[in-house]
Amino acid sequence: MNNGKYETESYKRKQQEKIDRLYGTVKQHTKECECCGKEFIFEGRENTKAFERAKFCNRSCSNNRSNWWKDNATHYRTIAFQHYDKKCVICGFDKIVTVHHIDENHSNNKPENLVVLCPNHHEMIHSKEHRDEVVGELVKWDHVAFARLN
Repeated sequence: MNNGKYETESYKRKQQEKIDRLYGTVKQHTKECECCGKEFIFEGRENTKAFERAKFCNRSCSNNRSNWWKDNATHYRTIAFQHYDKKCVICGFDKIVTVHHIDENHSNNKPENLVVLCPNHHEMIHSKEHRDEVVGELVKWDHVAFARLN
């Protein structure tokens, strides 16, 4: 049928030259990782979609979503820990902490409405007997927190 035309070395060479003209030759390109900023080497043709898609030095950087989560956090614990240390604002306990909504409105996840407490102080806030002890300490903390946020 084709008499072996497509199997000849001259035909293969012409096809390779055509591809090189259209997409560039295969060579090493130095690019900068969009996540960590390190330079990495991409080997391929310059005028291809693969060249445009090569933005990260490795899979770890390409799967890193930490910058996105900093701007798009919706969970109240994530928001609280982005703005405050993971320790009780009253006693400084840092092993196990909870996040309390100051106005007790769980849909209000603004940082100024959240406070990090140890489980003991969190339970004290919700109890009738010991609430006054903890609220007095929170008022002192509240002034410092608002100054830091503004």
